[in-house]
Amino acid sequence: MPDSTARLGWNGTHFAGRDSVRLSGPRRQPAAFILTKLPGGGIEGTIMEDFHILLAIPFTQRFFRNLITKFIQEEFHGAVAKMSVLDAFLFWIVHSVDKKRLWHRLPVILGLAYLEIRRHLHQVYNLLDVGHQIGEGFNPADYPYRIADGRYNDPSNEVAGSVNSFYGRNVMPFDQKDKLITPHPALVATKLLARREYKDTGKQFNMVAASWIQFMIHDWIDHLEDTKQKVREFKDGKLKIAENGLLPHDEDGLAISGDIRNSWIGTSTLQALFAREHNAVCDMLKREYPEMGDEELYRRARLVTAAVIAKVHTIDWTVELLKTDTLHAAMRANWYGLLGKWFKDTFGHIGDPRLGGLVGLKKPENHGVPYSLTEDFVSVYRLHSLLPDELLVRDISTESAPDESPPVVKKLPVPELIGSKGEKVLAEIGFDRQMVSMGHQACGALELWNYPNWLRNIAPDDPNGKDRPDHVDLPTLEVYRDRERKVPRYNEFRRRLLMIPISKWEDLTDDKEAIRVLTEVYGDRVEELDLLVGLMAEKKIKGFAISETAFFIFILMASRRLEADRFFTSYFNEETYTKKGLAWVNRTESLRDVISRHCPGMTKKWMKSASAFTVWNAPPQPQSCIPLYLRIPGFILYIPLTRSVYGTGCLILGLGYLGIRRHLHNVYSLLNVGHQIGEGFNPADYPYRTADGRYNDPSNEFAGSENSFFGRNVMPLDQKDKLITPHPAVVAAKLLARREYKDTGKQFNMVAASWIQFMIHDWIDHLEDTKQIELIAPKEIASQCPLSSFKFYMTKEVPTGSSDINTGTLNTRTSWWDGSAIYGQNATRLQKVRELKDGKLKIAENGLLPHDEDGVALSGDVRSAWIGTSTLHALFVREHNAVCDMIKEEYPEMVDEELYRRARLVTAAVIAKVHTIDWTVELLKTDTLLAAMRTNWYGFLGKWFKDTFGHIGDAQLGGLVGLKKPENHGVPYSLTEDFVSVYRLHSLLPDEFLVRDISTEPAPNESPPVSKKLPLPELIGANGEKFLSEIGFTRQMVSMGHQACGALELWNYPNWLRNLTSEDPSGRDRPDHVDLPALEVYRDRERKVPRYNEFRRRLLMIPISKWEDLTNDKEAIRVLTEVYGDRIEELDLLVGLMAEKKIKGFAISETAFFIFILMASRRLEADRFFTSYFNEETYTKKGLAWVNTTESLRDVIDRHSPGMTKKWMNSTSAFTVWDAPPQRQSWIPLYLRIPGFM
Repeated sequence: MPDSTARLGWNGTHFAGRDSVRLSGPRRQPAAFILTKLPGGGIEGTIMEDFHILLAIPFTQRFFRNLITKFIQEEFHGAVAKMSVLDAFLFWIVHSVDKKRLWHRLPVILGLAYLEIRRHLHQVYNLLDVGHQIGEGFNPADYPYRIADGRYNDPSNEVAGSVNSFYGRNVMPFDQKDKLITPHPALVATKLLARREYKDTGKQFNMVAASWIQFMIHDWIDHLEDTKQKVREFKDGKLKIAENGLLPHDEDGLAISGDIRNSWIGTSTLQALFAREHNAVCDMLKREYPEMGDEELYRRARLVTAAVIAKVHTIDWTVELLKTDTLHAAMRANWYGLLGKWFKDTFGHIGDPRLGGLVGLKKPENHGVPYSLTEDFVSVYRLHSLLPDELLVRDISTESAPDESPPVVKKLPVPELIGSKGEKVLAEIGFDRQMVSMGHQACGALELWNYPNWLRNIAPDDPNGKDRPDHVDLPTLEVYRDRERKVPRYNEFRRRLLMIPISKWEDLTDDKEAIRVLTEVYGDRVEELDLLVGLMAEKKIKGFAISETAFFIFILMASRRLEADRFFTSYFNEETYTKKGLAWVNRTESLRDVISRHCPGMTKKWMKSASAFTVWNAPPQPQSCIPLYLRIPGFILYIPLTRSVYGTGCLILGLGYLGIRRHLHNVYSLLNVGHQIGEGFNPADYPYRTADGRYNDPSNEFAGSENSFFGRNVMPLDQKDKLITPHPAVVAAKLLARREYKDTGKQFNMVAASWIQFMIHDWIDHLEDTKQIELIAPKEIASQCPLSSFKFYMTKEVPTGSSDINTGTLNTRTSWWDGSAIYGQNATRLQKVRELKDGKLKIAENGLLPHDEDGVALSGDVRSAWIGTSTLHALFVREHNAVCDMIKEEYPEMVDEELYRRARLVTAAVIAKVHTIDWTVELLKTDTLLAAMRTNWYGFLGKWFKDTFGHIGDAQLGGLVGLKKPENHGVPYSLTEDFVSVYRLHSLLPDEFLVRDISTEPAPNESPPVSKKLPLPELIGANGEKFLSEIGFTRQMVSMGHQACGALELWNYPNWLRNLTSEDPSGRDRPDHVDLPALEVYRDRERKVPRYNEFRRRLLMIPISKWEDLTNDKEAIRVLTEVYGDRIEELDLLVGLMAEKKIKGFAISETAFFIFILMASRRLEADRFFTSYFNEETYTKKGLAWVNTTESLRDVIDRHSPGMTKKWMNSTSAFTVWDAPPQRQSWIPLYLRIPGFM
């Protein structure tokens, strides 16, 4: 065997399997044969029997082991040599995952499988018996209760786990007597452990959680034989409790409880809580079973209370300690099994530990080793860094403010809160105040340099809780204790747990200061690293408060504490606990439940968090719509892989990701609002788009029509108590108002900015109330606001008739992609824009829109229009009329109405296609989105295939357009409030419009010279129409094409929009000016759109926990903190969308994009005129060909101004700045590209 393996201990003693150290007890069968024992008979039995025989041959075993070792690091070869073949194979799986540091990022179900394999390996190779304390067997029916000293639990060994039994071992002891003070423990403590400044765990873990684990340590490690006699009342089974709800005291002022050694007021409070829990169980049992005497009541109540404690620890405390979906699932599976709580409550324990859980097994399982806790378990539970220097005592006489902690009234040094001195302080504070104070204070982080300095000079207690005369330096002592007790040092400890050791300090931590001090203390001798230091220094898995190394001891022992105990397995039943007692345990799910039983007002008033172990003002954990076992941590539920998907991931994987996300949003992010369910109709009666949008969906005539409800993508969140918190004017002035103009470079031009307003005119506008309200800027910000106050109409709320979403708002435009920006939203408006001859629309001789007597443009929707949108309106009126001419020429028998209807269908489809495969591709300029948008229209098979063979297959293969039937995913089609919110894009607008001189000859790759600069406010409404008449269509288009639009960022919202004359729906000026960014912030709140963080959660996206998660801009972080403090949950959606770090190539935020991928597809797939009616019969053969041959806005412009693009457009797309170089064509097929690589 190589020297390296011998040194590492795989020589038959350090890793011999448990039989080399077990002194008695049955040997457990090798794991290689666990799966081979099938019932005899049949082909399966014969095959497995042959396999069994094959694996029993020494040569075969050696062959498989030798094969496996080729894929395993050399230092583990000795371990594999001692394993069964199956275990060696299982270790190979674990080892392969470990090398990638991958298990915690696997899908939950695979993560659980990994942990199950690891637990199995640890149960076989990391449970080592110590000592000869094998008691006599006994009849467990003689002891249907827990006894004081812990004996008579294991029927085969009466002393297992009892007082004064041996600590077991998880790894073989490692003698360090020649290195007990190398390096010196005091040096280690001073340089690497002693607190420099207090680091806490944020919202994740509070002082209740820190106190809880000490409460558990008192349960697990130290017992007094006469405890029972001191704490019992000997009446009705109860324990002693003081009138103030705290523990009573003896003559020395020490608390009377089961274990008070080294206790402080945090653990004393929890001991009091569970003494009260015990007594409440006694009262319940006494009422239900009045014949029970004191002793029986005590025994039954103890069983129930102990089970409640174990359950809280398993599915509440541990879930917060290891805050990941995988461990949430694992802990619930420990208690309930994979079948879950409902199944177990309904049908009882079914199947093995995996299906039914460890609790309620038919018999206890100790894996061939008498139950005990272990030296290694003690070592990884050295968690004193959880303790702060001061306890913050809160004032709970005040009223609770949402999201805020009660004020701190005093700060008490923790050393003063220990022992009898602490008990006096606790009596003054009181139970309620102490619990609330602990709940609202974060505990310390388990990191280097965070071990409390007050523990470096502490008087230890004797087992009776009385001070000893000698003080100790506790971190120094703990380092020494591990060495003295022969617990291997960090690297060897990991090897013996089948974990990959470190070879250099950089493997342990990325912290350069830590690496420097580790080198100073240990040199390059990584093998000397003390376990405690390694556990504190180790890079932690996201969501874990403890190290991965400590966790692997945890997964072994956490399960063992349940499965080896007959009172959690074979005796976990109504006969032992009583029917009511078992029900008490089964309905208790958390410490919050326990607190609520004894202090019902406390949690309601002071606890916002879901768990009592997280800081109580933390927001509740968002409920995911995805079943727990189907989640993929960091991918499906919250998916941070998006940046690698769009940045460096394989394009086809990016499309797969988007397909998965779209599916999830189709299922969980389409919420119906209102009961506007019309009669069904025969779609053949309406083979055209109606004026008001009705009669599109054959099952619901009103879907998507004028004055139908806005839908929802996420449930509304009422913010009526926070409509002006923080004040919208403050938000607008400090975070949105333009400081200096920032543009998008060459990516996006003013044609693109005008286009999206053109689309908004097609899709959305809100019905207003008749009631006006006034928004008054606070005095401190008024000087920064063009309007110190302004009035506006509220959004009208309409009852929906539904209990789920009981009010909604109405869309006064049609939600369909039907071209209503140019045709209008109803028959009245439509009549105004039609020529009523040859199907055409009105157009002026200059190729622009005509005007009414007030100078307002005549078009479908002109509200808040400016000359950019008016130009695009005119372009598509000309497109409609050109289609009419083409159809008239091809089908001369067609009359005006039919020509209009067919031309409208064709024009609306051209608009939808341009938006899908041209505008959007420039907005989201990545190969992945280029592929995605073309797939939406053409499918994976592509344009040539679809043009040649028609629509083949499903939406993926053939695209959404041309599907056999429309798909609304069970929710009537509408656009949504959330869609409105993410399309607040006014920052695209500049302050000035640059009018170009197009009389000159164009220079290569240059824009025509600027002849004048016009302020944007002068180009709105009727005034703007006058300017547009002077400028002309061609000059206006070229000027927009050569001007970059604004970037969607903080401090880029045009200031001229902060004093804007608003218009009524007919395009006429209103008397009141508005501050538009302030109004938009208010509108989102008023319309119950969740704020940024909650919005992300409800879209299955990771929320931010600090401003640095949102942006790297230090100035932005400073101002965000100034406006919102650290209350990230108050961050307004609009601000978050502007501040968010953008994906490379994206002009909008990722958050907005996820609404986009849902609704962009929905506008196509839910519309029968893009699906089942997208055919020659409906559009005419020539009309469909017109759509199919149009690929871009450039094509449309070329049709109506054929010289314009050739002379003035160098760019590939009309939506990029026109002097930009054409898009370079890649020789790699689109679906095979890797964005950012080739």
